[in-house]
Amino acid sequence: MTITILQVDADATTLLPKYTAQQFRQAQAATHGGGSGRQLGVRSGFRVGTPSNVLTATSTTWTLGPCAAEIDPGASTHQGGYGWSTDSNVTGSVTAADATNPRKDIVYIQVNDSSAGDGSGALSAPVLYLAGTPGVSPSAPDLPARSFLVGTITVPQTGGGSPTVVRNPAVFVAAGGIQPVFSTTDLATFTPYSGFTIRRMDLPGLPLYCHDGTAYNRVVGGYVGSDSNATTSTGIVAESAVDAIATVDLIKGHKYEILYQFNVSSPGTNQAFALRFKKQAVGGGGTSGTLIEDRTYWTSPVAGGGRGEVARGIYTPTVDETIRIVATLQQVVGSSGIDISSRVLTIEDKGYLP
Repeated sequence: MTITILQVDADATTLLPKYTAQQFRQAQAATHGGGSGRQLGVRSGFRVGTPSNVLTATSTTWTLGPCAAEIDPGASTHQGGYGWSTDSNVTGSVTAADATNPRKDIVYIQVNDSSAGDGSGALSAPVLYLAGTPGVSPSAPDLPARSFLVGTITVPQTGGGSPTVVRNPAVFVAAGGIQPVFSTTDLATFTPYSGFTIRRMDLPGLPLYCHDGTAYNRVVGGYVGSDSNATTSTGIVAESAVDAIATVDLIKGHKYEILYQFNVSSPGTNQAFALRFKKQAVGGGGTSGTLIEDRTYWTSPVAGGGRGEVARGIYTPTVDETIRIVATLQQVVGSSGIDISSRVLTIEDKGYLP
């Protein structure tokens, strides 16, 4: 058993305590974000804010620009994470394109630390390149041991254009930090704990989810969905569906505020219209659906007059549901028709409000 405390001065006579590199990495684990499933490990990733184009490639050369990452090679249970950086470009050759089929290659960082017993026989962390196998639908090669994926390079067949690069989106966060997640596949790689919080970068509004020890729960508050429409709809008399949010995921018991901002006018005087919010099944259409809110508004008493309006509705689902929200408009006083323009329909999660 080894217990390490950072940082204390060494005794002038005994020069103790002394730290090995591994002891230092282990003690630093207290400052690293969780979710790796390893008590002294880290979730490997680039520094937050690393640009997506930090890795580039031509038909002959790949280039990794200056960047930093935290890498857990996972060669041993208590190895800990390694800080890694480069302050200048790192380059290498791209294998020539196949004459017939495209290919996926990878660029990666491999941690070699024989002092930690990984069997590599080296003390280094080079940036390396591995060409894949050409094919009609090629797959990237498996990531070698002790490595962090920098990105994938898709190399077209000869004459098929320039290579394209996708940087690994993984980012490292500190202890207690919100962990960005980029797909359901990415999410499945975490070992969550109670309080583990993620931000779904792949969903509209970039919502937050917190794990309660059993499952992820969406954190209340904030944007859920929207639809904007810069066109003008004219001459509305009969009830018409004017705007809709195609898909929203709602949580049982939360209060959702629906806002519809728009400009309204009419060629007639003293015209009134009803603005209604309705819920429909995903994929629905028209003016049918369950009524959420029904409001009546008057336009200007002067023919051709108009003004901006904001319609507001509150909806509290009794079950978790995925629905379509639609705004409908109908003239209820007058017959000259209603014109609307500059429309924005939004829905926000207000949480458990009284």
